[in-house]
Amino acid sequence: MAHTKKIDVSKKKKTYLVVGLLVVVILLLAGGGYLYKYSQSKFEAPRKSAPMLQFRVSKQNTLMAVTGNLRYYGVIKDENALQYALEHTKDNTIGKKGAIKIGNGTIDTESVYNISQNMNTWEIARILLNEGTPSPNACDQGCPNPTPIEPELMPGGDIAPSLKDRLLSQYSWVKNYDDCVEAHGQLSSEQYTEKTGNPRECVNPDSRVFTQGKEGWSDKPSP
Repeated sequence: MAHTKKIDVSKKKKTYLVVGLLVVVILLLAGGGYLYKYSQSKFEAPRKSAPMLQFRVSKQNTLMAVTGNLRYYGVIKDENALQYALEHTKDNTIGKKGAIKIGNGTIDTESVYNISQNMNTWEIARILLNEGTPSPNACDQGCPNPTPIEPELMPGGDIAPSLKDRLLSQYSWVKNYDDCVEAHGQLSSEQYTEKTGNPRECVNPDSRVFTQGKEGWSDKPSP
């Protein structure tokens, strides 16, 4: 009987060992799968639906500036992923003078690239290496917008409100002619009023036109 018990205990130990090894293998596989999925997610497009954008690369830009801007404005998910894609994507064009070198490829400066937030990192890399449109003055004297991207984006990737929308929000308190005067709107001349007999008008900074003594506003001043 004692001998039988020793055999049973030995079998149980082996069973526990096998089960433990299986658990470890399963955990390793699950962890490896998660890490692989996480690493691949860095290459995915940030958004499923997004408009086309024009990304300008100036003469002064470096690789860090290019990848940093694209990450900051939500066009890519990860800078290192983009750099990896650039190093492993074929460049079918000859880099121009002043081009940014990356691996065996180049990104032309003084150029504009049509990209979108619904493109994955590999697509962005291919476009940067192969599809620049020459724009000799691209941002060299400062970009017309605060960002090197049109339409203008806010940090994170949302499209920034237009100047008109920002002004309308800023001057939403202006409801009548007197408010417009207080907001330092542009007034029609007194001479014009005396000559025509029409009431004075005030063009608000957000381009709305208010008429003295009248309610509401119009889009254009009187002829």
